[in-house]
Amino acid sequence: MNLERIHEIAEGELLGKRSHSWKEPGWKEPGNKLHHGERVARIALELRRAIVPEDDSHDEILTAAAWFHDVCNGVRRHDLLGAERTRALLTGVCTDAELDEICGIIRVHDDRTRDPSFSPWVKLHQDADHLDHFGTYDVWMCILECGANNLTLPRAAQKLMERNFDELPPKREELNYELSRRIFDERVACSQAFAARFAKESRGEIVGLDVLLREE
Repeated sequence: MNLERIHEIAEGELLGKRSHSWKEPGWKEPGNKLHHGERVARIALELRRAIVPEDDSHDEILTAAAWFHDVCNGVRRHDLLGAERTRALLTGVCTDAELDEICGIIRVHDDRTRDPSFSPWVKLHQDADHLDHFGTYDVWMCILECGANNLTLPRAAQKLMERNFDELPPKREELNYELSRRIFDERVACSQAFAARFAKESRGEIVGLDVLLREE
């Protein structure tokens, strides 16, 4: 599979694409959605090496599917339309068998039912896609949104503290693998710790002052 050519096609299709006006515009860069796809590809391969270490046969399939999975993001049933669009874009670049697997992953990437019939490659992609929305990236998204809406520092701190916390348990259960859930927990803990510090410093508090005083 010619991944270099496939990436060029993804870059051309996704240049400047973003799902919200306040997200990174992608000016003179591939754009928010390709950046997301590139991260998902890396996460999927890391998960594969940890969970299915003996089988690297689908690494290129996972990579290509990750790059294109949100090619139609922003419209209803973007998973189905994305699979169709990807097939049109990559016909002649991939074999029919490769296209079937790539588009098969994209077609169900947003199905969070944990269907037991899904292949390991589908499950790896689903978990990688899910995980990329949490942790430091989620903090970045919140800060971008707050800036775009001209929120004050205290209000931004409050929004960051409240962000997605009610949704976290069901989001965690949508992951396929126990390792993915442990990664999820670590990412959430990291973003919550940052949010707590952000809230304190937005009020002018000095974090850890008592410890620093003891060190004198």
